Amino acid sequence: MMIMNNKCNALITASTKGIGYQAALSLVEKGCNVVINSRNDNEIREVKKKLKRRNNKVYGIKGDISNQKQIDKILYKALDKLGSLDVVVMNYGNPKCEPCNLIETNYDDWLYAFNMYIYSTVEAMNYLYKHNGKKVNFVIISSFSVYSPMQSTSLSDIIRISLLSLIKTYSRYYSDKIRANALLLGSFKTEGAENLIKYLSSNMNISEDEFWDKYVKSLSPLNRLGKFEELRDVISFLAFSPEYLMGSVLLFDGGSLNCII
Repeated sequence: MMIMNNKCNALITASTKGIGYQAALSLVEKGCNVVINSRNDNEIREVKKKLKRRNNKVYGIKGDISNQKQIDKILYKALDKLGSLDVVVMNYGNPKCEPCNLIETNYDDWLYAFNMYIYSTVEAMNYLYKHNGKKVNFVIISSFSVYSPMQSTSLSDIIRISLLSLIKTYSRYYSDKIRANALLLGSFKTEGAENLIKYLSSNMNISEDEFWDKYVKSLSPLNRLGKFEELRDVISFLAFSPEYLMGSVLLFDGGSLNCII
């Protein structure tokens, strides 16, 4: 059932900058009460000020979603603040080693990535299935590169592809309390992307602008990056979409992926 009055309670993980912040902003713009999350208290305080509008409530919870005890704490506190959740946007950080050379990765690198992407999502779904008073709509943020792994993000891509099986399984077998869809994004100029491009362009001895133009923007036939206002529109669509949309994958990449899925 679509939420017609655009009133909802939402949790957005990793949401004080980049894609997560845009997700939080999109839901605040629709009148939602939101819980934001970060590992940094100062960032939470600053973003709460920016998101506070009219009558909506904005709460911040510090925590690392790659840690089991901390993800449970985030979920417990979110329910304590809002009573129940209608929407959860699972956004994630990056593996600590990124850009990771797979040959040099170790057990801890793989375990961290698995816990951050897969276990945190499973734990959120399991916890809310048991403790949330209503059906919750999950929007899972990932990347088009899971279908075409890139060397610089290969560890992330290998792990994140499992999120697609995860949303299908939970939507099919736990549909009384869980609805989940995945949003596979193209390229946006976030702080994380800028840091990655700075590193990669330096290694190739070219300017950052040249790298953006030649290796990022050119992936799309539009020859540009995604716009944040476009991203907010898509996230709010998924948050308030009809119930019949479930277990699905939405590719939002400006045509960058050169294959059929």
